[in-house]
Amino acid sequence: MQVVLSTLLEHHDLRLVALAAIVCALSAFAGMTLLNHARRTDGGMKFTWLGIAAVSVGFGIWGTHFIAMLSFSAGMPTGYDLPLTLLSLAIAVAIVGAGLLYAAVTTRRTDAILAGAVVGIGISAMHYVGMMALLLGGHIIWNAWLVAVSLALGMTFGAAALLVGTWGDTWKWRAHGALILTVAICSMHFTAMGAAGLQDCFPIVSAEDATPIWLSLVVAAGSILVLLIALGGIALDMRDRRRAVEEADRRRGLADAAVEGLLVAKDGNIVTANASFMGLVDAPQAQITGRHLADFFAPSVVTALTETPNTPVETELTNASGAKLPVEAILRSVDFGGTPHQAVAVRDLSGRKKAEQHIRFLAHHDTLTGLPNRASFTRALDDEIAHAKRHGQSFAVLGFDLDRFKEVNDLFGHPAGDGLLQRVARAIEGVVEGRGSAARLGGDEFAVLLNDVHSPARAGYVAEMIMDAFRRDNEASDSGAMISASIGIALYPNDGHDAQSLVSHADTALYRAKQDGRGVYRFYETAMGAAVRDRRLIEHDLRHAVARNQLRLVYQPQVDLQTGEVTGFEALVRWNHPERGEVSPGEFVPIAEESGLILQIGEWVLRTACSEAAKWAGDLTVAVNVSAVQIHAPAFAHTLHEILLDTGLRPSRLEVEITETALVKDIARAVTTLRQIKALGVEIAMDDFGTGYSSLANLRAFPFSKIKVDQSFIRSVDTNGQSATIVRAVLGLGSGLNVPVVAEGVERPEELEFLKSEICQSAQGYLLSRPKDIANFRAITEGRSRTLEPERPELRLVG
Repeated sequence: MQVVLSTLLEHHDLRLVALAAIVCALSAFAGMTLLNHARRTDGGMKFTWLGIAAVSVGFGIWGTHFIAMLSFSAGMPTGYDLPLTLLSLAIAVAIVGAGLLYAAVTTRRTDAILAGAVVGIGISAMHYVGMMALLLGGHIIWNAWLVAVSLALGMTFGAAALLVGTWGDTWKWRAHGALILTVAICSMHFTAMGAAGLQDCFPIVSAEDATPIWLSLVVAAGSILVLLIALGGIALDMRDRRRAVEEADRRRGLADAAVEGLLVAKDGNIVTANASFMGLVDAPQAQITGRHLADFFAPSVVTALTETPNTPVETELTNASGAKLPVEAILRSVDFGGTPHQAVAVRDLSGRKKAEQHIRFLAHHDTLTGLPNRASFTRALDDEIAHAKRHGQSFAVLGFDLDRFKEVNDLFGHPAGDGLLQRVARAIEGVVEGRGSAARLGGDEFAVLLNDVHSPARAGYVAEMIMDAFRRDNEASDSGAMISASIGIALYPNDGHDAQSLVSHADTALYRAKQDGRGVYRFYETAMGAAVRDRRLIEHDLRHAVARNQLRLVYQPQVDLQTGEVTGFEALVRWNHPERGEVSPGEFVPIAEESGLILQIGEWVLRTACSEAAKWAGDLTVAVNVSAVQIHAPAFAHTLHEILLDTGLRPSRLEVEITETALVKDIARAVTTLRQIKALGVEIAMDDFGTGYSSLANLRAFPFSKIKVDQSFIRSVDTNGQSATIVRAVLGLGSGLNVPVVAEGVERPEELEFLKSEICQSAQGYLLSRPKDIANFRAITEGRSRTLEPERPELRLVG
């Protein structure tokens, strides 16, 4: 460093050095200013400003170098080779310009470091080529270490200068960057001058031919003039931009004042939009500008607007959320920014469309209840008949009126009567939604059209639901006017093939319902069959079986065949009908599943069984059959969790039994529900294994903890080779999967002996014990015994 300082202080004219520093600082500040201006400019003007920056800044840096060289005294007359001097200027412009270009087009901040290093390389290359232009005899002896230091200084400070100068968009950041760039140029130059040894050099030009000192003033003046012209150009450009922005703001203010949505497009691409259009599409300007018209209008609409300008087009506008908005659009050609553009005016038609829709609604609906009127119902009925004919389907028409409605008007007044009709409409809509449609035919007459009814029982089920909805409304209402209705049902095609006959037959059935005591429903076809009528009556009575305490549970033991001990009980529901007596589960459970009553009954069974099992001693388990309807109910796992919490039963003592057929309806939902149940700690058994559709796949897909072999395979297992083979396979499968196997329906000693010999874990059946009231097993549930007294005394489980 001593060599560098001595070279600077002893061999340079410090006045010219100061002049070179001034030119250098001005060049650096101009470079930072031009670079940031180019970074803010788009399109072709970006590269124009980069070209100006390269020429002006390169010339300024070269001017700094040339002035500093003229201030240098070699101790002998010197001159400069003109071609090499001009080459050094070209190098400064090219390499420094390349670094500025890279800094302007890249987006990452760290790229400015590489760009600054390129600028440092350009400064160094310019200097050493300029030194080659020095006219001296002999050879310059270069200090390699100082040369390396000069290159490092130029690249390091150059990188730092561009990183700082582009960090922010204020004059402070540019000034700091310019200062660092000045340091880069000066430190590199004077370190390089210190690296040049002239001991072996001799003059080859006379004192008269030496480059005059006053030339440095000319170069300085020229450099400063070029830089001032470049900075002046920036000032003029920024003034024009401000004016353009102010003009654009004035135009935007006028556009935003318009009620209609306005947008300007070029070749279908949106250039700008006003505030009203942004409100219509619910998106800011940044999300609209640059997008195509087809993003908001259908392509066919864009074509129509373009091909037929000045013609209004009614269409739909797609907003940012994808919703459709009715609008009227018209396109016109305009001059925007001195070039042809297309302006599209968009008028919101929502208010008009809503008014039109309300008028249409009044024409087809009852104004009091909002239900379709008689004309609409007739059209819907005709359409349903045509649809049913094409697809071979059946449907039902339910006609009903209110019982003693005139008395309501007489006792409570017409406003109460109107309120009653509105309550009826809400109740009906709540029931038939998704199943069909309802209408008010006039006065207190209503009708319901049920789509695709597979059986008369289904229509009766909906009629019962409507009456239940009326009863619930009555219970919740504090009005003295109560809803009471009678319903008549006609079926297509059994009861008619046209709208008139179906409505007429529904009215006939309605009249019969009124004759039978009101508040009931009747089918038009009185001879529809004893089975259907009986099924309907069973469903009706089953609906109230839980509330009337007609259901009870019996329990069948599950026995460990190797020890003879009872491991748990299966809970089975029984219905003691007051008139029919004991109704078989095979008869009423399918009806409960079809009508949806199984959810209520199934919850009662689970709660009752868990409450009973919570009283048992030891680890006795309780198994409960769960239907497909329960498994596919969204809240089943939550309900099960509540029951366990309420009853206090440990989850591991509860076992839910699922048939394979309950899984195939919606496997994804079934898997989700069973995993939720498993997460509670509840055991899951596959019931009736082997009678479903995909037993092996189900065992792999579902989290079963037990397999129950269907009794059809156990029956005659000792005499039927195929049954024996199947049972052995299931036992082997259970053993391989480490899943216990329970044999159902064991009724003969031979079957029991076969299962014991094949090492079946557990069994249940009439041979061991018939389902009984839990009081019959108190010795076991209280922990006083773990074995059963066999149904046949000669039977021994162990021994």
